[in-house]
Amino acid sequence: MRKILKYNILWQSFVWIVLCLSGTLSLKAQSDTVITSIPNPYADIEFLEVFESRDDSSSARRRLLEDLEEEEISELWQLRESFAYTSFNPNVLHYRHPNEVINGNDTVWISLVDSGRVYTHPYRGRLTSPFGFRWGRMHYGTDVGLRIGDTIRAAFDGIVRIAQRNYSYGNIVILFHKNGLETYYAHMSRLLVHPNQVVKSGDPIGLGGNTGRSKGPHLHLEVRYLGAPIDPQYIIDFYSYKLKEERFPVCKETLYGVSSSGARWHKIKSGETLSSIARKYRTSVNQIRVLNGMKSNKIRAGATIRVR
Repeated sequence: MRKILKYNILWQSFVWIVLCLSGTLSLKAQSDTVITSIPNPYADIEFLEVFESRDDSSSARRRLLEDLEEEEISELWQLRESFAYTSFNPNVLHYRHPNEVINGNDTVWISLVDSGRVYTHPYRGRLTSPFGFRWGRMHYGTDVGLRIGDTIRAAFDGIVRIAQRNYSYGNIVILFHKNGLETYYAHMSRLLVHPNQVVKSGDPIGLGGNTGRSKGPHLHLEVRYLGAPIDPQYIIDFYSYKLKEERFPVCKETLYGVSSSGARWHKIKSGETLSSIARKYRTSVNQIRVLNGMKSNKIRAGATIRVR
């Protein structure tokens, strides 16, 4: 009996082992079948090695900026045609465009700064010679002392109309701005921009110098509207290096040459006041302030002001 029980136990163990082994093989076979039946999703895809090129990226960005600049240049020149002759000769520094403002019959208020415009003082130097008559001839700008090689910057955003050598002005840059004004930067030792170049306020445009008709290193700065000169001191405070106002009226009172035959200038002497000067020239204090863009009645001995 014991022998039979022992044989039964052995037989059952053997059967169990066989069943386990056959199950494992079956599972493996099933597992192999499942794996081999899954389709390869990448079978028809050819993998390529892609290299990132910084040069290509910079080239694309440069081309984009060039396209944008071309659009801005085109827009600026089209805008400028509304301010001047369409057949304007770019080699001519000064020009006149007949309209009501130049003829003294109208006033144009020009925005100097707004959300899209900022001002940068071209060079923070000492004012050496103001706008007005000097040595028997008219001085159409304001002179600022500097050293040769000092950096001169664009006052406002704009486009370079002229960047060349001139007998009188030396190396000169003329910028046209979207509000219709043009700014002149003369006597520079070196030009850093070229015609048709778009510049932003504060961009370097040249280096200080003593070229042209000049008696020492300085920046000659002019502001013009349709070729007619405006005293830069009407617009700019050369002591704080800031604009006097955010808007400026262009009219016969602020444009030199509109009524030039009646224009008169006075060099302030020590002890004089605006009231005493106004009485001397039979005008008013308010008229003198308008002509000179003054915010207050304060005056400085040695300065030249327009009285008519």
